[in-house]
Amino acid sequence: MAARVLTALCVWLALAGANAQTTPPGDEAKPAVRETPPDQKAYNEATKIGDTEKKIAALQKLKRDFPDSMYASIAEAQIFSTLINKAPEQKDRIRKAARAMFAASIAKDKAASKENTFTTTANRGSTATRIADQLLTGNLLLKDAGSYARKGVEALRENIWMAERRESYARRKQKIPTQEELAKSFAEARAARIATLGRVEMKLGRTAEARKLLEESYAVTPSDAKVAAALGEMAAKAGDDVKAMDYLIPARLSGHAPEAANQAFETLYKKGHGSLDGMETMLDTEYHKRFPNPIHVGAYKATDKRSDRIVLAEVFTGSGCPPCAGADVAFDAAMERYARKDLAVVMYHVHIPRPDPMTTTETMARSKNYGVTGVPTFAIDGKRTTGGGSRDMAPEVFERFQKDLETGLETAAEAKVKIDAGLNGGTVKVSAAVDNVKSDSKDLKVQILLVEKEIRHLGENGVRFHPMVVRAFGGEKGEGYKIEAHGEGTFDASFNLEAIGRDIGKQLDEYEAKGHRSEPFKFSAKKDQIDRHGLAVVVFVQDDKTKHVLQAGYVDLGTPAGTRPPTEANQ
Repeated sequence: MAARVLTALCVWLALAGANAQTTPPGDEAKPAVRETPPDQKAYNEATKIGDTEKKIAALQKLKRDFPDSMYASIAEAQIFSTLINKAPEQKDRIRKAARAMFAASIAKDKAASKENTFTTTANRGSTATRIADQLLTGNLLLKDAGSYARKGVEALRENIWMAERRESYARRKQKIPTQEELAKSFAEARAARIATLGRVEMKLGRTAEARKLLEESYAVTPSDAKVAAALGEMAAKAGDDVKAMDYLIPARLSGHAPEAANQAFETLYKKGHGSLDGMETMLDTEYHKRFPNPIHVGAYKATDKRSDRIVLAEVFTGSGCPPCAGADVAFDAAMERYARKDLAVVMYHVHIPRPDPMTTTETMARSKNYGVTGVPTFAIDGKRTTGGGSRDMAPEVFERFQKDLETGLETAAEAKVKIDAGLNGGTVKVSAAVDNVKSDSKDLKVQILLVEKEIRHLGENGVRFHPMVVRAFGGEKGEGYKIEAHGEGTFDASFNLEAIGRDIGKQLDEYEAKGHRSEPFKFSAKKDQIDRHGLAVVVFVQDDKTKHVLQAGYVDLGTPAGTRPPTEANQ
């Protein structure tokens, strides 16, 4: 069941133009170089075009050149989205594009029905709902949106839907879910379509009908932030402040509540407290209460085989990446189970699939160095794995890397690392002594990273607290320090916090000005200030070619030197 949910999520992201989780699972040190298929290449090039008409022309050419490619369908949806976002005044053209998409979906259903023992309406149903969603998001042609939303609901027939699911599982030779599981999935699918129709009705001012539909949807999927937001807005307008806050708080914490819902929430909070003071602290408390970590772990107890190795986990993530939530939460649990003398974690934030204000030029360069094409991607001592999911799927992600992590704890280190680091005024100075290197590689590097132990930022994936965020890299151009095979040496780095913050701010300003994938946007917040009271340093020795990590070390700059845990890294 979970695998199917993740697959559906990744397909949705692809259709939305999000390059999240595009790398196939594997643990290769370096990804195999493959030539991009011509249809994918054409799509990638088309999406980079800023001019509206030229972009649409390129996408239409793709459809003609590759009519049977999955990118032809994606291009069709992209054309519709582009018209809504870039040419909203061209309503006749938008209607025509919607009709073409829906007609194509009916044709697909007819073709599929010839091969089945039943008549399917799956394509037209999902397409109609997607059209309604996009029109609703653009606040355009709302009566048309309502019509398509109803078609999406009407296309869902439980007996046929279940038959299609059973046939799909059988065709893939997978275990067929139970009747109860299928019924639950159908109810969730229907709730999502009813939610779209309810939100359209709300926009059209049909409050009673909207409330009925939205409450029906919310009863099945209370985690749907857009539904909660809509119900909260209606309750606020009706003067039911308590009920409104019950809906608006989880909507706000989701990270993607509509602006109208956020404004309604702030108005109600200010009404009850006189100002917005304390609002974020209240939300912190609500976040921890409403979204506990689904992974329950005990403290790690070293075995007789425990070595001198400190395992390094490198995590590539994005606050606007829905599947990254599962990976982020999984590593939260890992840092709870393992002390920093056992495990050092570093988080490289990137602008995938949406802009992330914790991203830096250096973290993007690091992702390129690792060959990362999608997030979440993570590596345990350089052994790379991909895959994530929703917050509820975090236990599966944790299981995916725990074995490698605990194997590493029982594998002897291949170098010794000693760190002397301290914060003096606004500058962090680090001296890392490395010796006893047991490798004949010519590609060894020592990396010195400055990390912030926690940043509060509510991203679109609903994660509010981000640990071990990498803020700067040591070495020329942040590329680390060369060390000879079987070599040794002392490597120094100096991090000026004010200069780093200023540089990150400049980078974020420039990225915002340029646009994300040629599309304009505004950061909800720019995380360019460095908290000098919440810093740590991570040092590791790595084969830059294979990515294998020989040893790592961690120092918490917020802990007085005399009370730091006695690890090889800071003795």
